[in-house]
Amino acid sequence: MASNNRPLSDKELQNEIQRIMNGDFQNDSYLESGDEIDNEWEEEDRLEVESKSTDSNISDFGEEVNNERDNVNGTNLVIANQPLDNPIYGESSTSSEENIPLSIIAASLKRKRNIIKPKSIRLKGKNGHKWSTKLPQLSKRTARRNIVHFISGSKVGGEVCSEIVDYFLLFFSEDILNRIVVHTNEEIAKQAEKYTSNTPTISILSKMELLALFGILVMTAVKKDNHLNAKQMFDSTISGSFYKGCMSCERFIFLVNCLRFDSKKTRTERLKNDAFAHIREIWNTFIETCRTSYTPSSYLTIDEQLLRFRGRCPFRMYIPNKPSKYGIKIVMLCDSSSKYMIDASPYLGKSTHTGGLPLSNYYIKELTKSVHGTNRNITMDNWFTSVGIADELLSDPYKLTIIGTIRKNKKEIPPEMLELAKRKPQSSMFCFDKSKTLLSYMPKKNKLVLLLSTMHEGAEISEINNKPIIILNYNETKSGVDTFDQMCSNMSCSRKTRRWPLCIFYGMVNTTCVNSYVLYCCNNLKNGEKPLRRYQFMIHLAHQLARPWMEHRLSGTTLRRKLRQTIQEILKIEKRFDNATQVEGKRTLCYYCPSRLRRMTTIYCTHCKHAMCGEHRGKSCTECLQD
Repeated sequence: MASNNRPLSDKELQNEIQRIMNGDFQNDSYLESGDEIDNEWEEEDRLEVESKSTDSNISDFGEEVNNERDNVNGTNLVIANQPLDNPIYGESSTSSEENIPLSIIAASLKRKRNIIKPKSIRLKGKNGHKWSTKLPQLSKRTARRNIVHFISGSKVGGEVCSEIVDYFLLFFSEDILNRIVVHTNEEIAKQAEKYTSNTPTISILSKMELLALFGILVMTAVKKDNHLNAKQMFDSTISGSFYKGCMSCERFIFLVNCLRFDSKKTRTERLKNDAFAHIREIWNTFIETCRTSYTPSSYLTIDEQLLRFRGRCPFRMYIPNKPSKYGIKIVMLCDSSSKYMIDASPYLGKSTHTGGLPLSNYYIKELTKSVHGTNRNITMDNWFTSVGIADELLSDPYKLTIIGTIRKNKKEIPPEMLELAKRKPQSSMFCFDKSKTLLSYMPKKNKLVLLLSTMHEGAEISEINNKPIIILNYNETKSGVDTFDQMCSNMSCSRKTRRWPLCIFYGMVNTTCVNSYVLYCCNNLKNGEKPLRRYQFMIHLAHQLARPWMEHRLSGTTLRRKLRQTIQEILKIEKRFDNATQVEGKRTLCYYCPSRLRRMTTIYCTHCKHAMCGEHRGKSCTECLQD
């Protein structure tokens, strides 16, 4: 060791970093050369796939980055606690010491100081679970559990969509629409008995009019009119004329109240086995479409969404840290990169059938069925994460890795990982058990964060901010469900209701808007086209959903003139007439003059068939001339 009065030479600095990384501390007398870990703790993955690494994947120390997924933002990885002369990492320290810059050596020493090594190689949890602080030997090959061969994007169903409305109808398929129309008409027939006269307000619902109702809901999400009552929505001075062009205010209120999603005749029998029976049939069809229409990326996120609801519901939840606090809990799996909702399942309280599994384990295994055996990574919070589920997901038939925070009261955690004494901020402590890595990280004084990962190997520290790579990967992939929930909340069609099936239905519409936009962007980017912004996408979607029904309304002969003009303006229909002529017919009152004037005429407009007196007479009536 050189004197403190002069700086260290390059060779002395190299020897110093080698001594530190080999664990040769003066106070490390507890580390004896005879201490070895049982073979069962040092089991290593034996891979059959040849390494595809290149020289660009080798760091300044000759280390090979053995996992592309660990470098989500291009962060350079440094494997801590490894001797430089380890044959796994290429050249020995003596042959490459002149090529190592002093700045890299100093940065490595700083990262080394941030890693705390427990006094014992062997650690045990409260239940006797064994951990090792000795860094496992790393292979040059990518671990089999981290090999993923999938490119995210839309599948066959989403690729054939040409119009924006097709993406929406991919999720609300013909089967779902027909079920809603049938069961809603059953309720309309029941409600119509209370009316003395048969008016258009209580007429039978058609699929075309149901799509117009979807268009109204989508437009309320875009314009954030879902909090307005129906009268304000259909007031053209407040909300414009789109809603009025689709249907009347009374018809909208009547249809929303009559919306039904199952048959009342068989509901009682189905409720005995399923509390979600009111909407289960269309829910299952909808979720199956979500699973099969998109290929997710390597990183997925599982978390919960709370649909705001304060009415009567047997499985309503109270979650104080959520903005809504009261509502229906939906556990869902989302793509971390695109925020596409892959799978979801409602929490039904005590009536949830888990098959004897813990609730968190049940949801993990149930929601990841569509990605079993794909080696994808699942990011989760401490409600889901446990050592047991980490081991299960690595085995057949799951073949999945996890990154997740873990609660401090788990019995598998060694007490040494929870000690706060003599810990400095941004310090890390690692321990290992086969393919599992447990990290204890102190972000600030007197605060510990525990993470469990089956994807990472070794004690990897970022060169940029000296944080463990496990922390960085978790932060980058944890917000899939939260961001999806935020997108649904920013443009939500959910309206105030006392019926929880209707609350679920609004949630399905919001989910469809997000998922259809993801598929739309994937297809446009794949074809080299620039996609619309989500705001513009939603406006186009609302108009395309409502257009067929508006055109149907125009074909009617009893539509009021002002309403006809409104629909024509929305649809941007221009009338062109060539050499219009007048025709004579039955003597009647002028259509445009006040009735008190009693102006009789036999002249009619050839286009709109309206009677017109001499004041309004020309080649066509004044209204058609203006058009």
